Amino acid sequence: MFRHPWRVAIVLAALVVVGNLAVIVLDKSDTTVQTARNLPNAIQSLSPEPGSLARLQDTVTADLRDNLTGVLVVDGREIPEDQTDRVASLAEVSFRPGPGKDLNKFDAGTHTVTVLYWPQNKDRPANPASYTWQFRTGA
Repeated sequence: MFRHPWRVAIVLAALVVVGNLAVIVLDKSDTTVQTARNLPNAIQSLSPEPGSLARLQDTVTADLRDNLTGVLVVDGREIPEDQTDRVASLAEVSFRPGPGKDLNKFDAGTHTVTVLYWPQNKDRPANPASYTWQFRTGA
């Protein structure tokens, strides 16, 4: 049937190897930001995500477990209660820089946020649990 069956076998084997290499290279070239983080069980999500690039006036949000509440500390300054946005039923605590607030906008660079959290039905403890992350902003 084939005059040179070994040539056909070699070509097919080479095609299989090239195909497998292509799959491996494409898999390793994935540039999407990994969202799987090792967050404490008390924290469902953070925005901006740790290590991500944000805009100068993006909202900073910590989505806590539903029975928790908390406060945000941005670059070492606790956000005042009257500047904090809350969705108590979802246990979300957020802050958006803007006019009339302690922070009009983020400066370009790296920012550190700490969320301090505790049970909703209790007073704030002297040393609440916390989680700290960083994100970057660009001009």
